[in-house]
Amino acid sequence: MSDIEQSYVTWRGKYLRSYEDGLYIYYKEQSEGLKEMTCSEAHGYGMLISVSKRNQQDFDGLYKYYARFRNNKGLMQWQQKTDKHGKFIPGDEGGENCATDGDVDICTALFIAAKTWGRGGAQGEIDYRQAAVELAGCIYQHCINHKTHMPLIGDWADPGDDAYLLTRPSDFILSGYLIFYYEDTQRKDEWGKVIQAIVNTVSGQLSLNPQTGLIADFLKLDTNSGLYYPATCQVLESDHDPHYNWNSCRVPWRIGHYYMLTRDERVRPLLETQAQFFAGQLARGGGNGDCGIKAGYRLDGTCYVDYTDMAFVAPVCFLFWVLGWNVQLAQIQQEMKQMDATYFGEIRYLLASIVTASTLVQAQNVINIDVPQPNSQIISKDTLNITYTVIGSQAANPPFSAQTTYPNSLSIDFVWSEHANANNVLSFSVSTGLLTDSYPGGLQNIQRKDSWKIPNCHFFSRYPPTSYDFSLVFTPNYPATIGTANVGTAQSAIIVPLAVTVDNSTFPKC
Repeated sequence: MSDIEQSYVTWRGKYLRSYEDGLYIYYKEQSEGLKEMTCSEAHGYGMLISVSKRNQQDFDGLYKYYARFRNNKGLMQWQQKTDKHGKFIPGDEGGENCATDGDVDICTALFIAAKTWGRGGAQGEIDYRQAAVELAGCIYQHCINHKTHMPLIGDWADPGDDAYLLTRPSDFILSGYLIFYYEDTQRKDEWGKVIQAIVNTVSGQLSLNPQTGLIADFLKLDTNSGLYYPATCQVLESDHDPHYNWNSCRVPWRIGHYYMLTRDERVRPLLETQAQFFAGQLARGGGNGDCGIKAGYRLDGTCYVDYTDMAFVAPVCFLFWVLGWNVQLAQIQQEMKQMDATYFGEIRYLLASIVTASTLVQAQNVINIDVPQPNSQIISKDTLNITYTVIGSQAANPPFSAQTTYPNSLSIDFVWSEHANANNVLSFSVSTGLLTDSYPGGLQNIQRKDSWKIPNCHFFSRYPPTSYDFSLVFTPNYPATIGTANVGTAQSAIIVPLAVTVDNSTFPKC
């Protein structure tokens, strides 16, 4: 498996959890033992990852959880915790309210799912597009300042409140609003104004700090000028609200992703200024061999902590990639390999890594796995018959575009991960070089077969199903180029979870 696929499998095993009929993303460290279980920000990340990896089963589970925890304004409650009976309830700090960024990511993921799959659920009962349009309407109604067209910090910020004057760079998700602009046709003009307002605001912040390009965690509206300026004191979260902190550290990634999609030159000066600043920090290095990029800065570029965090470094890594700064990219990637994993650091790095391989707006699958289906029962020492379909370009509905690229071959790996240690992921190869040629002219689909001898009971005595999760990972293999042209959007690996039954009737017994 590639590094990205390995990171995805590890992340999924470590953070994806079930509740009732749905799935959620656990966002704390297990050792903390806290009641808070998840938040809408984490949930939005999870839905983006699942749709970008084309894992519809996970996506539908996450959708069901989101639907369960929508508030009376149609937006996801920002945090859930457990009560004394283990039931999930809203968190203590206004947990029933929404936080804008989570809903924007969830809505973005739903629009992408509509393009990727159309409908979801066992009987096709989930209409992704309808759900996305409905959520986009709720976001515009409750999370956008209709005078300035800037994102509000949540649905709880009402006109007349101090909070209504605030905006937060973590909500400057321009690539999401761009999808809304194209897909939410009822509010197309409004989303265009939101994009324009955010671009103008971030450009204005550069004029305030032209040496660093750093943006404060919270910006506040000056009602006289109609412009947003950095907060000058704590306005919501901490004394570091006026600084480059846990919200604004996403700007290199969020604005960088928008620039990657649009090449909107209006945001390039900000991105290049931030890149220059962080390149200098990286070159200077940190104490004890740490990464020179720290987990918090004043806007003049002086750091106020002496440690680093992947959540601050991963967005800068993505920015270097977008701008093509390969020397700095190689250095920061090397340093990230030595860094401790944290939830927000891991998930932002994974999202950024996925984006480098895909714009998150993906075409239909060219390979479908027919057998086994997710969570199929397999029995030790049996032979599993595997069936997959190569979709004909003209047989698809709608037909594939001319830019669709078929893989050279298909590989299958058997992967298992330990419940108690999600970083303990093991695998071996099942098959390589499986045929993926399409039918001539793409006029019809082709079904192909393979088989696999499942390990015997001795294997599962060493790796018992009570302690490990098992899956088959189907990886389409593409060339780096075709002639002198880069390949089109590549289909991601397909993960098929399996349920294992151990047959102990054989001789010798296990």
